[in-house]
Amino acid sequence: MKKLSVLLVALVALLAGCKVDTAVTIDVHDDGSGTVTVRATLDPEAVRAAEAGGAKLEDRVRLSDLSAAGWTVSQWVRSDAGSAQVELTKPFTSPNQVAAIVNEVSGPNGPVRDVTAQREPGAVSTGYDVTGAIDLAAMGTGVIADQDLVNALTKAQVDVGAIDQALLAELRDAVSVSVVVKLPDGSTTTIAGQPGARVPIGVSGSVLNTRRLTLLAVAVVFVVLAIVVLTIGRRRRRARAPIPRFGVHSREGEIMR
Repeated sequence: MKKLSVLLVALVALLAGCKVDTAVTIDVHDDGSGTVTVRATLDPEAVRAAEAGGAKLEDRVRLSDLSAAGWTVSQWVRSDAGSAQVELTKPFTSPNQVAAIVNEVSGPNGPVRDVTAQREPGAVSTGYDVTGAIDLAAMGTGVIADQDLVNALTKAQVDVGAIDQALLAELRDAVSVSVVVKLPDGSTTTIAGQPGARVPIGVSGSVLNTRRLTLLAVAVVFVVLAIVVLTIGRRRRRARAPIPRFGVHSREGEIMR
């Protein structure tokens, strides 16, 4: 996604003194499937800066690379106050896919890192875990990692290191990041990133498997009934058994019956 990297760097350069709020939502369903949603909101100043010179926000921030990678990209929605919001959504069928999906939008230099999701079925409940971190201290622009961009800047006699540091300073001031985790137990947890810090993500929950519990309860009832039936059967057999008669000796030494 080299084109996307170049466009994002250009956008950051335009947004000096502006704010961009980004929320990444990981929504896990009962069966381990779910969605990853990224919602980016530009404040009015950011929108005006991006559209300076008569350009449109849609043209300045092109997200076609993400669409080609399976993301559903919404239209930019503008508020009456002048802010604008775009939403990106991608489904997953297994928790193992979450890490790669988040990496597609955050990348190795992005603020959301080391994200993993797990689903662990148990005898009577299923556990869910989402871990990772929001690392605004180690966030980078990705300029140096994009060799095509480095070559273009070097050819134009631009100090790549200086522009990387300048963009990084703007990026840290302009961007706020949060991660929202929704689990099948109905819980919603929001983790907010902190400037210059690494904030861990550790959310877990469990859901009782009512079907398994029902089957277990039925099995217990059958076992109890079986024990009761066996016990009653034994008692009845004992009750029906003939009473033994003991012989009585007569005076002559013979046994009387």
